[in-house]
Order: sequence, then C-alpha cells, then structure tokens
Amino acid sequence: MCKKIEEVLRTSIEVSELITDFDSDFQNIVNPFISKDNAKKRIVMFPIQDKPFAVIFCVVSPKLQESVIGAIINECSVFTWPTMKKTILLEYECTMKQKCQMLLRVTRRLFAQVASLETLLRIAMDQAKQLTKAEHCTVMLIDVDRMDLYDSGVMGGKERRFPLNVGITGEVIRTGTLINMQNTNDHHAFNPVIDSLPGVECRNLLCFPIREQSGIIGVGHLINKITDPYFDAMDEEMALAFSIYCGVCIMHSVVYQKIQEAHIRNALANELVMYHMKVDDQEVVKMLECTGFHNHPHLSSLHFNPRAIPLRELPCYVLKMMYDLGFDKKFNLKKLKLARYILYVKKGYRDVPYHNWTHAFNVAQWAFAAIVNYKLIANGIFSELQAMMYILAGLMHDLDHRGTTNSFQIQGQTTLAALYSSEGSVMERHHLAQAMCILNTEGCDILESLPRRDYDRALLLLRDFILATDLANYFKNQSEYKAIAADFQKGNKLHVNALSCMLMNCADLSDTLKDWGSVKKTAASVLTEFFKQGDVEKSRGELPALMMDREKCFIPDLEIQFLSSICMPLFEIVGRILPRAAPCSKIIENHMERWDAARPVFAEVPAAAGLSVLLSPELDNLIEQNLREKELEKERLEQERLEAEAQEKE
Repeated sequence: MCKKIEEVLRTSIEVSELITDFDSDFQNIVNPFISKDNAKKRIVMFPIQDKPFAVIFCVVSPKLQESVIGAIINECSVFTWPTMKKTILLEYECTMKQKCQMLLRVTRRLFAQVASLETLLRIAMDQAKQLTKAEHCTVMLIDVDRMDLYDSGVMGGKERRFPLNVGITGEVIRTGTLINMQNTNDHHAFNPVIDSLPGVECRNLLCFPIREQSGIIGVGHLINKITDPYFDAMDEEMALAFSIYCGVCIMHSVVYQKIQEAHIRNALANELVMYHMKVDDQEVVKMLECTGFHNHPHLSSLHFNPRAIPLRELPCYVLKMMYDLGFDKKFNLKKLKLARYILYVKKGYRDVPYHNWTHAFNVAQWAFAAIVNYKLIANGIFSELQAMMYILAGLMHDLDHRGTTNSFQIQGQTTLAALYSSEGSVMERHHLAQAMCILNTEGCDILESLPRRDYDRALLLLRDFILATDLANYFKNQSEYKAIAADFQKGNKLHVNALSCMLMNCADLSDTLKDWGSVKKTAASVLTEFFKQGDVEKSRGELPALMMDREKCFIPDLEIQFLSSICMPLFEIVGRILPRAAPCSKIIENHMERWDAARPVFAEVPAAAGLSVLLSPELDNLIEQNLREKELEKERLEQERLEAEAQEKE
C-alpha cells in the first residue's frame, strides 16, 4: 500500500499517473506486462469502494480519451466486480480452511512431542515454515532466571543468547504485538544479529510473540517469504494462531520434564533408602560413649595416613576435628545431632574400592590439616563458616558414589545422567543432592541454628566445594587459576573462590602426598574401580578408555601422567598463593621418580598382570634397585664429564 494507492482509494474518480512515479515493488509487478519502448507510460486508476475490501482497476496507456475511461471501467465493474468479489471471498475461505486443517495437523504433531523440548522446537519451526511458506524460522525462549533470550540451536547451530530489549525482537516483547516488516531496511530497530540467522540475508520478517497463560514466554521469527514479496495478513493470522498452540505445547513440555525429573528423584530417593539403613539412637550413643584413643599426634599433618586409625574410630575423629577448631561453640552445633549427622554420612557411602567412607574421611582430614597448617582462618583467607563448610564438603563430596565416572553415566544413559547430564558434573550434582538430603533429615540438620543469611551462604559454599571436585571444571579454569596465582589478593572474592576450589581439589587428591606405601594402595584401589568399570563397558559392547582396560593399561605411565598433568600443576599453583604448600610439589616429584623406576618391572609382565605386580611385596625392592642403578649411572656420567673438562683444561 504505497502512498499513491492510498490517495486513489480516498477518491471516487479516476486518477492518472506515470508508472515511473510509483514505488519499485509496484513497477516490478506491472513492468513484465508492458512493452519497454516507452518507459514513461501512464496508468489510469479507478477505485471501486466496497466492503470488506475495495478494488482499483488500473489501465496502462489507454488508447481512448481518459475522460471516458472512468465511465467504461465503472460499467464493466457493475458486471465483473460482484463475481470477482465472490471469487476472492471463496478463495479466502478455501485458503482459511486449508490453513486451519494444516494448523490442526501441526498441533497434533506438537502435542505428540512434549516429552522433548528440543524435538518440539525443531518440529514447531519446521511446521511454521510450511504454514507460511517462509525460508527460515527461529524460536527464542525467555530464560526467566537470567532474564535474557536464548536460541537453543536445535537446528544444528550453537546456543545464542541476547538481551530482552534488542532489535525487532525486543519491540515485540515490549509491546506484545506482532510486527510484519515488508522490507527490513525500512525499520530502525532491525538488528540482523538477533532478528535473523548467521549467514542469512533477511529481506522481510514476520516477528510474533509466543504466549501462554502467564504471558509472553518467547518470540518467533519467520524470515523471507518464498512465494510472495512479503508476508500478508493471512500469514499474520496463521502466525498468531500458531504461537498460541506453540506456547501451550512448550509449557506442557516444561511441565512434563519437571514431572519426569520428580519421578527420577523419587526413584533415586527410594533406591537410597533401600540401600542405606537409618542410624538408630543406639549407634549415636555408642559413638558418643566411645572410649577409644582419639588423640593421634599426627591428625593435623598434611601427610597423615588415615589407615593408621581403626575404621570404627573415624567418626570420632571427625567429631574431634570439629571440636578442635571450635565450630561446635561458634555455630552452636549440638553434639547429638553432629554425631548422628556423621554416622548418616558414613552410611551414605557405598562399599566401592576407592570412593568410599575412608576416602571421604581422608579428604575431610586434609581439609582440617590445611586450615591448621596454612592458617586459613588466622590469615583471613577463610571465614570460620567457609572453613567449616570446607571440612563438611570434604566429608560429603562423594556421597553415594557408584565407583564409575561421569562419562560412564552419560554413555550408559543411566538414571543419574537423565537427571543431571544437562547441567554437567553428573556425579558431583548427585553427591550434592545426597548431601542436601542428609542435611535436611530430621536429627541431622546441624546447620539449623545458623542465621538465615549464614545458612544460605553455607549451602552455596557446599555447592561450590562439591562441584569443584569435578576435574573437568578444574581443567576449564586452570588458565584462570594461574593468572590469579600470579597476583593473588585475599580481599578479592573471585580470587578467594578460585583458591577455595583449588584447595578442594588438593584435598580430593591428597592421597598423592602420603608415604609411598599408601600411594601404592590408593593406586590399586583406584585402578580396581577403573577396571571394573571397563569390564562393564566391554559387556555393553563399548570400547573402554585405556586407563579403564585391565588388558591394556600400563600402570606406571598412567600414574606419571596423572601426577604430572593434574597433581603437579595444581599444587604448584596453590604453592604460589600459599608458600607453606610449596613442599607438596617435591613429594609428588619423588613419587614420579619411583613410578618411573617401576617401569622396567611392569614391562616384564603382561598389562593384565599389572595390578598383581602393584600389590606384590617385591615391587619396592625392585624399585629401590632400579633407583640405585640410576643414581650410579648418574654419578658415572658426572664423573666422565668432570674428567673430560679436566682434560680440556690441560
């Protein structure tokens, strides 16, 4: 509807204009039907006013006098216009019927896919394109938590996120009305970054809100009409009708997924209850009345071996650590509740080779030792609340561990993967959920006496500490950790949070700081878990990773790689921030030397026998022998070098 056509509709007589005075889109429609010998041809237009729509008869270069053209058109319209009008109405009704039938089919397809939001969105975009004959379609949803728009990339691209107030999309969200742009260059708000797709030239755009009962939940874009120069009123009606059905389906999908998650959580809770027994009052009393020796002189040592303590005494030592740091008085921890909580946590661990209750105690003990030896509270690095949650996180960081990795859960499409894989850190999020479950259990809610602000802060600290134990997060942030270590500022919250995560990793990997005998036993436990997982993967027809395959894993190389690529960089970074932690790197170096000296021993037997060699009492003698030979060889080479230098001087 260009300006000239609008002016003609306001009159009741014929209007004559040069074709060159019209807009280009009008000329593009008319030019193919006229000769090109005279570009300045005239068009005589005569309006016929009617309802629900009007019509303009256009005559190009009439040979009769223009004064009679109007009368001729008027006479012709008396006979032709009623038939044309009925034809147009019939066509409209037929088109509407066809579109409604298509819309019903689309709705059926959408409601059949509520189980998967990703599939639902993909089908919705495909069907919207078919309904309106558009080249491209996108659907962006509003993330209420982050208050932005996101395009999940269901059509093969990466997820894109945008502010809510940008481009035509922002206008639609603000006003709640549909915008139909016949030419995107004519609208000041058009932003190709959000209003189009990467690599797509957007000529015309139909942008519409997606609603449900609570309001706008997203925005749809239909880009580039295929059969016409732009989207018409019929397309607008279809888009608005489609958006309502689409919004309902999206909300149904979200609710469906929440119901599924609730079912999964319920199944996990039932599984946990069936597997673990409750702690009765008699057990709590027995622990509190324990008369065993609870004053081991090296409890606060960073290299303390928990195997020096009888297994039954470990809960008592956890209680002692909390008391020694004064947390019971500072946070009003009730002795009965604390004892019950510790026993609940103990029973929350499965009987797996490595990630068991002993490992949990070991991590909590190292956290205790780090607080004492690195003076984390005294130096103002940790508050007392942070220090307490550091120990509690160490105690609970592997709750209900099944002896398998995150990748195993995801590849096996387990219940845990179904619940947590979208968030990442599958097992760590499960450990956190179980920790929260215990802290919310009646009689174990040791944090109940905290003020609301401290309570909320404690749970956030617990979450950050436990999620930090996923080494994938450590690798992702390693470069950032190095930069922070170069200029650590204990008044900077970002720096302190980074150090907290690294200290949690140090506690989790603290077995590498024990004596050589303990290091060997830990390696055997870890490998036993790995090999069991590898056996299960083989039974499923999958190819296990090299370190999980008992028939291919060369243990010394695996241990050296682990120490050099994970442990050494971690303790070196922490050592730059906390100088008292620097000696840890030397201990790891010594263990690496021993593993290197063990290579010839393991090389003499098949890889499948590696675990037996590791547990052999003869291994240490052979390692010592190899170390002496290396030292003698080193001394010989040094002597030869000195003799060669002396000869050169002579």
